[in-house]
Amino acid sequence: MKLPAALLAFAAILMIGFVPGLSACNFGLGSRVNGEYVLHTITVTKRANEAPENLVLQLDYKASPLLNQQITYSSIQTASTTACRFSYPAENNSKRVQATIESTIPISEFAVTMTVYGFNWG
Repeated sequence: MKLPAALLAFAAILMIGFVPGLSACNFGLGSRVNGEYVLHTITVTKRANEAPENLVLQLDYKASPLLNQQITYSSIQTASTTACRFSYPAENNSKRVQATIESTIPISEFAVTMTVYGFNWG
């Protein structure tokens, strides 16, 4: 009985050490809708100049008027940091989505992926 308890304690210690590395800063804008599909996926990367620093990325996607696109949902994900801040303007709508993502702890590289979902009505 002592061995399983020791293994459980060891596993708990490992989880405490690894869970922050596995979590990420993710958020979504809009609502998921049946029948929607991926309109576009954007990945943006920014590197610190010399030493780790707080990095800021700005994302902007405009729906194609030629395809009469309608944006329903945007998923923004990063595994570069576990501490970040998101902001977005009130003007986000079914034709445009914008967001600013800032790491709140110094990092060397910031990679963010935005997946835009919606419809082509054209």
